[in-house]
Amino acid sequence: MRELKEEASRPPPCPLCERSEVMLSDHHLVPRSRGGTETLAICLDCHRAIHATFTNKELERELATVEALLAHEGFATLVRFIARQRGRVRTRARSGRGR
Repeated sequence: MRELKEEASRPPPCPLCERSEVMLSDHHLVPRSRGGTETLAICLDCHRAIHATFTNKELERELATVEALLAHEGFATLVRFIARQRGRVRTRARSGRGR
């Protein structure tokens, strides 16, 4: 019975890196500045990596789904790295802007 309560109180894993027991943050799939309203709960590391790697215009036009984000080769590599980290490790992501 106790195990069921513990499982029910755990937050869901991050849909990108699939880590559990990490702080989640609401990510607007289409940035608010571009009119987006739908959010997705992802871990802080993945959230930071998304915004360090992509512009709002790219997120709006091409990367408004989890599948599209994971299909991007460079970002998928970063997500695989994040997935290997334990707990609340904060990763740094280089900005891909202007490249």
